[in-house]
Amino acid sequence: AELEALPQVDYEKVNEAKTALLRKVYANKGQETMQSQAYHDFVAANAEWLMPYAAFSVLRDLNGTCDFSQWGEFAEYRVRKVDAFTAAHVDEVNFYCWEQFLLDAQLHEAVAYAHKRGVALKGDLPIGVSRQSVDAWQHPDLFHLDSQAGAPPDAFAVDGQNWGFPTYNWEKMAEDGFGWWKARMRKMAEYFDAFRIDHILGFFRIWE
Repeated sequence: AELEALPQVDYEKVNEAKTALLRKVYANKGQETMQSQAYHDFVAANAEWLMPYAAFSVLRDLNGTCDFSQWGEFAEYRVRKVDAFTAAHVDEVNFYCWEQFLLDAQLHEAVAYAHKRGVALKGDLPIGVSRQSVDAWQHPDLFHLDSQAGAPPDAFAVDGQNWGFPTYNWEKMAEDGFGWWKARMRKMAEYFDAFRIDHILGFFRIWE
């Protein structure tokens, strides 16, 4: 009632309230859900991105920032070190895996409902990712983290624009046949019938 009475949405307070409620549900029902075959199948099928994401989320919470350069010994992603951290923080890591499982199930349910009624879904694929994202933490070699993308001066912005996100190291991405992009699109294809790429020119040229 307090949040709904505000003249504008306070996203941080809403997120805090939802997270507090989710943690109560997790405490009461989490173990029951995580014992299901559907949950085990989800974790196995998505482990490549899910476990780093969950570890990233816990480290973000513990450090009070998603700026991983401030995470001390975890500033650089090292598989063995992150695996050891995950093993030492099983309950916190499981919370984020459980949350993603529920989100995935709900989105699949919504997709099935739409498709049954002849509705196609189009998903948004932004060209940039945050420099303080799990992608940049796990795969720093795929990005130029010392650069920022933007746009030159034009009629919309006389001083140009600095969007803040890093540019891509296309040469490095090409070494494995653009596996990062393929994995990203493969996951999106589970939910969406078409993609809107914002913006497509970013694949061919970008102001750095």
